[in-house]
This record gives sequence, structure tokens and C-alpha cells, in this order.
Amino acid sequence: MELPVVEWQDYARRKWSQLSPREKGSFSPGSDLNESFNACWSHLQQEEEEVFERLCSDLSVGKEPRAVLFYKEEGNKRFGRKQYTAAAVLYSKAISHGIPGTEVIAVCFANRSAVFFHLGHYSACLEDINRAHKHGYPERLQHKILQREANCLQKLEQCDISNTKSHRTKTKRVVNEKPQEQTGNPQLTNASSSLTLKSSTSKGRHLVASEDIGHGELLICEEAYVTVLIPDRKPSTKKNTWDVTISNCDLYCHHCLQRLSAPLPCPHCSLARYCNSKCMDQAWKNYHYVECPLGGLLLAFGVFCHTALRTVLLTGYRQISKLVSHQKSDKVQSCAVDGESTPPYSSDYKSLFSLLSHNERHKGEHKFLCALTSAALCKRLNIDLLRSMGTWLPTEDSVSQEDESHLMQILGSSILLHMLQLHCNAQAVTVIHEEYEEFTTSLVESSKSSRLATALFPVLSLLNHSCDPNTSVSFQGRYVMVRSSRPIRKGEEVLHCYGPHKLRMNFEKRQKLLKDQYFFACQCEACTQEQRLTDKTICDFCCPKCHSLLKGEDELHCVNESCAHRLKSDEIMLRLRNLQHAVHKAQEQLQNNHLDVAIGKLMSCLSEGKEFLSPNHMLFGEVFDQMAQAEASKGDWAAAAGHLKKSIHLVSQHYGPSSIELGQELFKLAQILFNGREVDDAMGTILRAQDILSVYYGPENNMVQELQEMRTCLLELPGMSVWEK
Repeated sequence: MELPVVEWQDYARRKWSQLSPREKGSFSPGSDLNESFNACWSHLQQEEEEVFERLCSDLSVGKEPRAVLFYKEEGNKRFGRKQYTAAAVLYSKAISHGIPGTEVIAVCFANRSAVFFHLGHYSACLEDINRAHKHGYPERLQHKILQREANCLQKLEQCDISNTKSHRTKTKRVVNEKPQEQTGNPQLTNASSSLTLKSSTSKGRHLVASEDIGHGELLICEEAYVTVLIPDRKPSTKKNTWDVTISNCDLYCHHCLQRLSAPLPCPHCSLARYCNSKCMDQAWKNYHYVECPLGGLLLAFGVFCHTALRTVLLTGYRQISKLVSHQKSDKVQSCAVDGESTPPYSSDYKSLFSLLSHNERHKGEHKFLCALTSAALCKRLNIDLLRSMGTWLPTEDSVSQEDESHLMQILGSSILLHMLQLHCNAQAVTVIHEEYEEFTTSLVESSKSSRLATALFPVLSLLNHSCDPNTSVSFQGRYVMVRSSRPIRKGEEVLHCYGPHKLRMNFEKRQKLLKDQYFFACQCEACTQEQRLTDKTICDFCCPKCHSLLKGEDELHCVNESCAHRLKSDEIMLRLRNLQHAVHKAQEQLQNNHLDVAIGKLMSCLSEGKEFLSPNHMLFGEVFDQMAQAEASKGDWAAAAGHLKKSIHLVSQHYGPSSIELGQELFKLAQILFNGREVDDAMGTILRAQDILSVYYGPENNMVQELQEMRTCLLELPGMSVWEK
């Protein structure tokens, strides 16, 4: 998703192979970005235009009346099956494809209002009823929404009367409040005063603890300079049928990244959705007025290109050209370090502009791809449109044909700069949400992390990498929160994991990823220790004959000398794949509520796994987790807890006693123990889960809030005062 679609990459690769050595010199390590951009800009031909015309048509984001009818009918089916949450999303997908002011879109708003009424979201119901009226809801159906409106007002009045009554039902919160940003650091805006900015030849700019930092302290709270929600990139041709897949594009605001309840679509395209009219207006004014006409081209050119474009649109021509001029005359000042009395390093464009692009390290072919992409994008940009809104190019600035060429050079080379910067500085904004399985009947939630958006955080980018970091990162809308994941001593560097964590990826894979993407060989403490290990060939398999561990690579042999059994690694890997397939089949039975069948299959998987897997293999954890879900669905809380405790033991061994994976498993166990009325065990598990999840996600996270609700409920029981803090 970061890079352009394969067809454009292949086209760029063919063009690169046809360049002469002299032409390739424009993309050498010594070339500047203006030279690289100009080399592509001056050679764009009709051939390129035809290629990205085809890409646009394959990835259309226009309004499609047939899609409205499809999603409306699918929403009706879910509504009839009382799958209200799924129905709401499908009606929203229908609305996004509808033409404003038409009867069908008015009916979709009315249908969605019915969903909100059944979900108890009465204010949202009334808003959709008003929207249905606004878009011309037909007179023949008016009695339906008028009755619903009256019932809604009655329900809201009843809610006001009983507002003080406490309800112990499980609720889902959507946190929309702006987080409290950090203040008081003279060097760094949005950072704790316990951090100081340093600079050295070996580490570059980095952050160090200026005082002892305790576990779980908030160190950075920064709003992103730019974010772009990661879209679906499925071809949407006339031959293509629509599906009911629900993605993050359907669930989150494309401007503020908050969870959507009743999304409002862009009036002109089917892609952008917003949580309210304020976000829609801000997005249109600041960038979407330019992006919207580009349609599928931005989808085709990838998230990095889209993010780079939005960065320059948010910044404006004057500020960009000023920094570019200063850079050429070597007047760009460095940030304040080691007591220098210059302005603090903040989340502004100057700080972002100063992030390393590693222009000299990128391969020539990759620079050519990025330069060709930025040139092709600029070819489609409308200067008059940029001027008309007065945000990127002020209307009082006159632009001659000569100036227009210079303007495009500034715009294109800036987009190229940010595309290269994103290669090393892009931050994936992630979210935790429940698995969206409309057929699931499990009373124990299964949550997962997914990538929501790509963002640039100038202050966060100052943190160097460690494969065993001392911080954790969480997100709330457009904000990132960095907390200490363990105590940090004064003078110790504050470190962030760029992705490859020592508990989730082996040494060789981590080193390759970091070298390929970030251009450095990691020498963190975790990597240094792992390099010293002499025996790296012990694997997660045991001998099928004596159950001792196996050792080796292509050929495995038993470490038990009296056994000395040998077998090919291909044989045991095939056996593992077959077992994984059997576990997946058991999961399908569980999802379809065939609980006894699922339990039987999972028991068989356990027996098979014990024949050739080491006792600590994580596949056992997956099996125990699914068995816990099955037993919980049957209401056997004791059996469910027993299975989940076995999974937790494996997770703790594999990922560590304070890992996010352990926190998520403890959250499930807390639910099971709470429902099973195992009061003391539940309270202890709740506290452990809260301690871990609060560090990774913050106190406002849905799971942390639910744990607090369970804890509050338990504290009201007799004899629970011992648990009060």
C-alpha cells in the first residue's frame, strides 16, 4: 500500500532499464532532488498519461448508483437478521455511493436511523431522520420516520429522567476528546520535562532521560503533522461485484481518525467519510478539494505519495519555498541541543523538513520510481484549483507561465523529498478493535491490532530504535502517546521500536528489515546479546520418538544422544502446516457455533501437536485460546479459565511478563473469571491487565475502561474492601 500499484512499478522498471548511464546519473547518490524531479518532469510523454489514465479507471472512487442499491439490500438483510452494527455500516457504504438529493440516499439515511433506534443511539437516529428529510424522503413513506422520530424523542426524555440510574451492562466507548498535550519542556514541545534532546555523530539527534522516569509515565503526546488513512485498493470496474467486507475505511473518520458512528460521505466521491460536518469542511478546505478530483490516481500511486502530497497542501507554497531557499543557501538552522538558545523543536513543518531523507542511500531505481510518480502526480494537479481556495497558493500571488514552471518544480521536488523521508520516518497509526465477525457468538472478545493510517510525527521521529525498547506507543485519533514501558534511569537513552521487536522476530530478519528500510545495522543491546549466542539452531520441534528437542537446519537431529533420530526439516514443516490447517478448520466450526465439533477437533490438534512440537510452541497457545472461547460460549467458565491460563503461561514465556500480548490474554481471562463469579481471581487478573494495557493504550482505551467497570462492580460486593487502593 505504501508504494504504487504493481502495474506502475513495472512500467517504471521498464523505463529505468531504457535510460542511458548519463540519464541514470540524475538519480545517483550525489544528485539532488530537484535534478531527479526535473529529469522525470521534462520527459513525461503521452505514454505515461495513458498508463495512469488506465490506473484511474481501474481504481475509480466516483459515485456508483448500482452500488447504492447493492449495499442497501445487504443492509436490509442484516437488519432482518438483527445484525444491527453490520447493517449500519452497509447502509453507510450505500450512502457514500449515493448522489446527494436523491430519493435512494434519503431512504438509506432513514434505514440507518432505524438501526440506530434499535441500538439505542437516539441522537444519531434523529440526525439521520433530519438528513432523510433534507435529501427528499418520499411523502408516501413519511409516516414511518415521523413515528420513529416521536418514539426517539420519548426515549430521550425517559433517558433524561433516569439519567442518574446506574447500568451494569457492557458499553463501548468512543473517545473523541483531545488528549492533554505535554508542556514545560523548553527544548521540545509536546514532550515531558524529563526528556532532553541530544545530538552526536553516531546517534544523530536523540532523546535522553534528564531525570529518573517511572514505569508508565507519559513522555510524549503529539498531534501528527499529517495523516492519511490507509485505503482499500481493490479494482472497482464495471465488471467487478461489490462485497460486504468492512474495513477501517468504513469505520474511521478520514480526517481526525476517530471511530465513526454515523459517517458523512464526501458529496463528490465515494471514498472519503467523516464523523461530522466540521471534519468534512476542514478536510475540504485544507486538502480534499485538491485530492478529490484526483480520484483513483492517489490510490494507484500509494499511501506515501498521497501523504507527501497532503503534507505540501497543508503547508503552503510560501513556507515550503522559503525553507527550500534557505536550504540552498545553507541557512537552515539546526534544532536546539545541549543548551543552545534557539527555538524549541516542535511538530511544525520546519522540524518535519529537517528529517533525514537518506537521499544518498536510496537506490537509483527507487529514486526514479518516486520521482516519476511525483512528476506524474504534478502533471494532474490543477494550478487554478490550488489558487482558487487560497490555502496552498494565496490568491494575491500572481503566477506567470515561467513562475508556474518554478512552482511545479518546488511542488514536485517537495513531494519527492517527503516520499523518500516516509521510507524511514513514516509511523503506522494502529488501532485495537474487536474482530468484526457478525456470526460470532462468543462472550469473550477477540481483539486485534490493525494499521489505520500513515502519519508523520516530527517529535516522535527523534526517538532512535531498539529491538527491546523502553517505551510503548499508542494512538488516539491523530495523537500519539509515548509511555515508559519500564523504569528509565537518568542519562539513559529513550528508545522506540520501529517494528522488528526481539520477541516477535529473530535476529537475522530484524537486521535485514532495518538495513533495507532504515539503512542501519542495529547494535542495540538485544541484538548485541543475540549475536553472542553460539547455539542458534535449537528449534521449536521435538523428536517424534523420544520427545527431546530437535536441532539443526536442513536436517534435524535429536539432542538426546541415546536416540539420535534424524529427519528432514521439510517433513516436519509439512506436518506443522497440516496441523495449522486443522486448527483453522476447528476455528471455522467455532465461529459457526458448532461448539462440540470444534472442541473435538481442537483436542485432536493438541494430541497431534504433542507428538512433534516442543511444549512451548505458540500453536498450543492458539489452541488453548480457542478452547477457552468454545467453553465460554457453552457457559463453562471454569473450563474456559483453565484453558486460557495455559495459553497465558505460553504467552508470558514467549513475549514476556509485561508484553501487550499478555495484557490482551489477561483481559480475556478477566472477562471469563468475572462472568464465572470467581471474585478474587477476577480482581487480581483485572489489576494485572489494567497495569499492562494502561501503559500500551492509555487509561481511556475501551479495554482499560471495561476492566475498570468490572473492578468497580466487584468492589461493591461484601468483603472486597481489601482490593481498594
